[in-house]
Amino acid sequence: MSEVAIILFIYLFAKVVLDILQIYTIKNAMIDTQSMRLLDISIEDDKKSRQYNISKLNLSIMKNIFYVGYIYLLFLGGLFKYINTSINHYDVSLYIIDLASILTVYMIIHISMLPFSFYSNFVIESKYQFNTSTKILFFKDNLISLVMTLLVISLLSLIFFYIVTYQNLWWLLMSLTMFSLIIISMFIYPTYISPIFNKFKKLNDENIKDEIKDLSKKTNFSIENLFIMDRSKRSKHPNAYFTGFKSNRRIVFYDTLIDLLSAKEIKAVLAHEIGHYKHNHIVKSLVLSNIVIFIGMFLLSQLINSNHYLEILNLPISASSQLVALFFTYQVVSFFTDPFFSTLSRKNEYEADTFASNQVEKEYLISSLTKLYKSNLSFLIPNKFYALFYFSHPTVLERINNLRSNNE
Repeated sequence: MSEVAIILFIYLFAKVVLDILQIYTIKNAMIDTQSMRLLDISIEDDKKSRQYNISKLNLSIMKNIFYVGYIYLLFLGGLFKYINTSINHYDVSLYIIDLASILTVYMIIHISMLPFSFYSNFVIESKYQFNTSTKILFFKDNLISLVMTLLVISLLSLIFFYIVTYQNLWWLLMSLTMFSLIIISMFIYPTYISPIFNKFKKLNDENIKDEIKDLSKKTNFSIENLFIMDRSKRSKHPNAYFTGFKSNRRIVFYDTLIDLLSAKEIKAVLAHEIGHYKHNHIVKSLVLSNIVIFIGMFLLSQLINSNHYLEILNLPISASSQLVALFFTYQVVSFFTDPFFSTLSRKNEYEADTFASNQVEKEYLISSLTKLYKSNLSFLIPNKFYALFYFSHPTVLERINNLRSNNE
């Protein structure tokens, strides 16, 4: 068995085992009566949550097997070599050949993953009455996403093809490029990209605005860019998020969240989002991510610069092969570093909760968390190894217990 086959097996084995462990936990975990009373969930609610999450995990297993099979075919099956050789027959520049090879590989991935996304939306999400999207809207969204992603990949690829000629410095130049693009995207995404998919309107509810004004004074936080997003045209899942920097920062509420929570509960959710800002979580995460990118790019460059590594991956010696190898290796390595970032994210959520509980009545924060838990059919007790890799937020019980222990 080749080195690539071993790496792919370990990667797939780890992902599938985690899914299976989570399925086993969901099937067998016992939720105590006190917790069910606390969250006001019935036996039927619990059963529905288990079925929903198991359905998603079963799909995840199939998707992972298919994806890893595609990667195997791409490398050891010689698919990338075939794509590269086929395009090489045309009388065009080497840059065009390499770029076309990269874009073809991505388009195949995107199109082959569509059935899984379609099944998720129109079978699983529809069965549990979350999906509100139409098939036309689904394919329209995917087409727009595909075009935009191809444009970004084209830009990054052309930059990479140019800077990779600087053999000893390309990792540094690529890291700086990615850092710059991340910063730029944080400014342009809220204003120019997100409105392509959703409509945004200013928050105008007077009761909510009064609560927000009070919170703004208490936290000394200017709250002007508050928007409601028409999430309900695609899904019933409620949420809120903080995005942007400086004058471009905004807090966005899904319209499904506005319909679900009271004015005081929305105030509590907003206090939580402000907590992220006050603790500089966005800036800290950005700095840490870019440190990891710089270190990761340097270490990966030691592999990518080696023709032997490309030979192991069964790739032709070309700039496009180096980029494909870079993406594959980074994806595998980043999966095994996910526990670190997930742990940090959960810590940030606790800090934001604590901040919020000092600004609003904690019971409103608890009731908002409870409603969000119930409306999303989240499962109460995850497998600890699965949570280590995939949970960016603590469970609702962990958050409630943390809030109550902080105020005792």
